[in-house]
Amino acid sequence: MPLSTLKMNLGTGFCLDVRATLTSGQAFRWQQSADGLWWGTVDDTVLVLRQTEEDTPYRFEWQTYPLPDRWEVVADYFRLSVPLESLYEEWEHAEPTLHEAIERYRGLRVLRQPPRECFFAFQCATCNTVVKIERSVKKLAERYGTPIETPLGTAYTFPTLSALANADERLLRSDLWGYRAPRVIHLAQHLLAMPPNWLESLRTVPYPIAKAELVELHGIGAKIADCICVFCLDKDSATPVDTHIRKITCRLFRPDLEQKSLTPRVYEEVVQEWQSRFGEYAGWAQQYLFLAEMSKNTKK
Repeated sequence: MPLSTLKMNLGTGFCLDVRATLTSGQAFRWQQSADGLWWGTVDDTVLVLRQTEEDTPYRFEWQTYPLPDRWEVVADYFRLSVPLESLYEEWEHAEPTLHEAIERYRGLRVLRQPPRECFFAFQCATCNTVVKIERSVKKLAERYGTPIETPLGTAYTFPTLSALANADERLLRSDLWGYRAPRVIHLAQHLLAMPPNWLESLRTVPYPIAKAELVELHGIGAKIADCICVFCLDKDSATPVDTHIRKITCRLFRPDLEQKSLTPRVYEEVVQEWQSRFGEYAGWAQQYLFLAEMSKNTKK
């Protein structure tokens, strides 16, 4: 299928900044071609997107492979039904300092990723750089996923639980998974022993229950559980707390926490600060300030 079949989205209701969304630390297998096309895999579908005008979050081209014209995949993955413009008003009313980040990243959305890929990708995220996470997750898919041919090259589905449960630990270590390699295999084996689609079923339970279920698993702490909750399980109020979010919280909301260690109790206080201000979509609001903080640190 030629790229000439890319479809144009002209609806002003679908506010989406493709670059900001795909480079904000949520997902790790997106690539950009020399001519500005972004492409990545969602389950067994490859999405191709391109922002069609600079500085506009409203117009973009898109297509899906190998089956064409699957707009429902695009809309679901990018959560296009979430009304960003009305949320911006609520957030700025709650915290005026959010205005700069909103203007800079208008159209940044929290993704609705396939739970299996999100779950395992964030096993690689602890004490690791984004570049290494991307390399590790990409290599995992190439080794154990199924290839999908597209006009831009070969893409890969994310591996099944069975494939991960039977992965070669030595090869995983060589692919930059290091000490995380046996954890990936162990978790895949554990999930295989759970009821079918257990991970996906966490989308239907309240956030506290989903988080509690996740932290029961070996090697998953509060931060990784919150990442999984917000980036694939529809828990929009979940707020992952790392050093950046802790620093932002102390600067804007709770200077009294600055000298305190990030104990489980302090972690929950930070989460509650975000949820009390930004409500149901606190996890989305934090993504804007998180990306702004990361960008600021990158320039230093």
